[in-house]
Amino acid sequence: MGKEKNQEINDLSSYIKNLTDQEIKILLLKLKNEIKKEDITWEQIKDILSVINLKDNKILHDVIPFLLN
Repeated sequence: MGKEKNQEINDLSSYIKNLTDQEIKILLLKLKNEIKKEDITWEQIKDILSVINLKDNKILHDVIPFLLN
């Protein structure tokens, strides 16, 4: 599972790299850092996803597959 998680993080990193909106980029980098943690909680992720949803719903829909895999 560790290898799969690293691949999803790399894919998410590539996605983030191609964004132009700096505010969304910062939120996604924060999200990426949170999902790397071993003691991750749903509340932390939910808060970040909520802000992303408010700023750009399409980005949220693009990112969800990275989180589900």
